[in-house]
Amino acid sequence: MIEEKNIYENGFVKLSKAILDWQWYTEPNVFRLYIHIQLKANFKQNNWRGIEIKVGEFITSVEKLHVELNLSVQNIRTALKKLEKTGYIKLRPTSQYSLIKLIDSDVFIVEYNYNNKHNSNQKTNVQQSNNNQVTTTNKEKKEKTIKEEIELFQAELDKYKNQYSKTILDSFFNYWTEENKQTGRPKFIEEKFWNLNTRLSNWKTFIKTDDKKSFIKNRNHGQL
Repeated sequence: MIEEKNIYENGFVKLSKAILDWQWYTEPNVFRLYIHIQLKANFKQNNWRGIEIKVGEFITSVEKLHVELNLSVQNIRTALKKLEKTGYIKLRPTSQYSLIKLIDSDVFIVEYNYNNKHNSNQKTNVQQSNNNQVTTTNKEKKEKTIKEEIELFQAELDKYKNQYSKTILDSFFNYWTEENKQTGRPKFIEEKFWNLNTRLSNWKTFIKTDDKKSFIKNRNHGQL
């Protein structure tokens, strides 16, 4: 098992399972070379003999690849051409060396650890902080929206002051603005079909019936 320390010191690459359907997956030489390039490419920027080598790039030569992979020079050249022609790498050859650059694709994403675990943790902490800020902002927006909805609800109820008693309107308001424990939103917002006039009329009937039942129940128990 590779130690975590070594992973962060040496970098790592990620392969998508989409590579199983990759056009060069069944071409042994091309596939081997492509994986080799991924493993050899820089996971952090550095310089070599005055040349800036960026992430996803590395300096090599056909001869060196021939030795490292135990493939013929011709096989290396052919595989490189196939990878370059189909847009998976870019080649910048010179008389002394070749600079190979990996290109992001559907089977491979240049995603190296640029510095070390500490910096990675710092980035994670910053992301976590940003996520917390977003969560707080979203919560505040939700609370503000709900408050505005309740105020509008109250304003609509006020239009019925001449038709219903304060007791009926207050009990109706208190019931329908009660928070739904699962969603955190008032009951009236959760309703898909809402007709205030009809619901108030039904509520008035409900209140009268409920009051009548309470009166009969209390009288039967000798409380009235």
